[in-house]
Amino acid sequence: MLRRETQGLVSYHFNSFDEKLIKHAVYTRLGGESEGAYRWLNLGGTNGDKPEHVYQNHLKLFSNFGRPFESRYDVWQVHGDTIRFTESPRPESQKHQPADGIFTQNPEVTLIMRFADCVPLFFHDPVEKVVGLVHAGWQGTLLQIGSVAVKAIAEHYGSKAENLKVGIGPSICGKCYQIGEEVRQKFLRSWGEAAETFIHKLDGNYSLDLWLANEWVLRNAGVQQIEQSHICTAENLHEWYSYRKEKGLTGRFAALIALAK
Repeated sequence: MLRRETQGLVSYHFNSFDEKLIKHAVYTRLGGESEGAYRWLNLGGTNGDKPEHVYQNHLKLFSNFGRPFESRYDVWQVHGDTIRFTESPRPESQKHQPADGIFTQNPEVTLIMRFADCVPLFFHDPVEKVVGLVHAGWQGTLLQIGSVAVKAIAEHYGSKAENLKVGIGPSICGKCYQIGEEVRQKFLRSWGEAAETFIHKLDGNYSLDLWLANEWVLRNAGVQQIEQSHICTAENLHEWYSYRKEKGLTGRFAALIALAK
């Protein structure tokens, strides 16, 4: 990924995405207003941070991204596999709808999701002119939300899997993401022998490689163009929030994508 620093904020960008066609970024925790455990650019509004700091961080984020704050569309991320489509921003008065995947064809809409270890999946279909974001924690990965998204946009927009470009963003790596026997058994029951490819025993504990698991899901769904960030949030706390490494007391960083105007 390409690393950029502008106006005090640091963002990362996939090499394979055409910047003439889309705008996208994963912003680090650097450069915002939040303090203490949430320092600095916390975009999460339900984790205990001061609301005024979160609001100022959003304004700063959208200004840096070059899009109006009023263009945003976001959802209540619930670790499921619901996909939503929108052709208009979310009014500030409208409640967040539960979903873990959001897509649009409208260049006036800026999609945004928040993360702190879970996997951000960036989607671009340059043929049908579609962009989207997907939130894949272990539960979404278990449900193969990447594949659910590919099928959903095929039905809704006519997107073909072979035309899609997908970026797998900064998130916790397999070495750092320990899971218990209960989660392991859920993957074994749902995925069969394939689960053993992504679950390994390390120092007496099981670990789950969400990066490779999500890539496997996408490739099985027919996606051929995939870029991995290979950036672990837990190993790089100087730039990222990590729910696991910081034991739940932390902020959320932002992933944004929009069609170029």
